[in-house]
Amino acid sequence: MLGFFAQFKNEFRSRVSLTVWALLTCFLAVTGPFGTAQAFGFLTRLGFWAMVMGSTIIVGSSVRAIVKITLGHKSERVRALAIAALLSIVMAPLLQLVALPVHFYVGTAIPELGELMILVATVSLGVSSLRQAVVQQEQSAPAKADAAPQTPALPRLLARIEPEMRGSLIAISVRDHYVDVLTSAGTISLLMRFSDAMAETAPVDGDQIHRSHWVAWHAVQGIERDGIKLFVILPGEMRLPVSKNHRDKLLARGLL
Repeated sequence: MLGFFAQFKNEFRSRVSLTVWALLTCFLAVTGPFGTAQAFGFLTRLGFWAMVMGSTIIVGSSVRAIVKITLGHKSERVRALAIAALLSIVMAPLLQLVALPVHFYVGTAIPELGELMILVATVSLGVSSLRQAVVQQEQSAPAKADAAPQTPALPRLLARIEPEMRGSLIAISVRDHYVDVLTSAGTISLLMRFSDAMAETAPVDGDQIHRSHWVAWHAVQGIERDGIKLFVILPGEMRLPVSKNHRDKLLARGLL
């Protein structure tokens, strides 16, 4: 459940979600579909569609979070198709309900369910394409001038997550079949093995400190003892336990 909320937060707060919400709200307010042009003035339509699109973004972010958690190991194309299919099933009936009050008020026809499903799926695929284009643009950004300091190589693990979550890598923790990746931008869950995740942290200097935890050494702010237990302190006063068989790594770094 925590993995879902972390993924949902990431999807909901992304720049793409905000851009899509703003563009669709303005477009629908101007065009006035479903009879809203006859039923409302422009400002009323703007407020009406802002609320409808806001609810749609919430539902869409939830669906994207579920698909990424369950199909994280699949290709981007497969995930985009799954998201489009689920959203068309969920959103088409809801849009029909939205059209009902306007239908009774001005007598406009209610769109067919099949038409709405095709419309929702098409928009969803377009949004997925936009997200992928943003990711590719981030990855293919031109190099800085030779005089400028070179940007450190991005760990392969961070390349798996959304651009806005690619902060400085701090820690990795295993949870069931998922790994929670903690960066300076937040936490995101990935469906993969812990050993594979650790193998993709280079060139970040870090190490495994527990059977369930890996930390980047630059993020360790101190050590704390609680009886016989030992913890490393990370940004935000976060604590991660250190197993006895991994304490020699802290000794080698002068942390003990």
